[in-house]
Amino acid sequence: MADTALEQLADISEPALQLSFALAPLWWLLAALLLATIIYLLLWAYSRRRYFAAKRQAQQMLDKLWARPGAAVQINQLIKRVLQHYQPGHPALSLPTQQWQHWLATQHSAPLPDLTSLLYRADTDSDATEQLYQFAKAWLAQYRGKAAIPTNTPEAANA
Repeated sequence: MADTALEQLADISEPALQLSFALAPLWWLLAALLLATIIYLLLWAYSRRRYFAAKRQAQQMLDKLWARPGAAVQINQLIKRVLQHYQPGHPALSLPTQQWQHWLATQHSAPLPDLTSLLYRADTDSDATEQLYQFAKAWLAQYRGKAAIPTNTPEAANA
């Protein structure tokens, strides 16, 4: 009788193994949104890096040229080139030296030497050149591609 009862028992069958894992549609939407956000942030960072490439290049050039003879003139031109690159029609670019110096002094709190005597004098003052270098380095570090318009020009009065 034991043999017949054992024969009557059915084998234990395991359920089929589920290999596929399906996410709910809301999770797919969340994953797509996260991926789109990451792509947007990467593209934004890349375009920002390209936008400020000229500023980084100017900072590298500043480090190379400040110890050369005539460095004050080159540093002044470098500042103007950066300003012209990011704001081509900026009124400060056409200011005379005294007004240019006044405008530069309002842009950063670092001390600025007298540009008239520094740029147009034959003998070089190394302390003043060093001071101009430090000012240019600080100005470039804080410059974000948008400088204030000088208030003492006709263009600023019309704006």
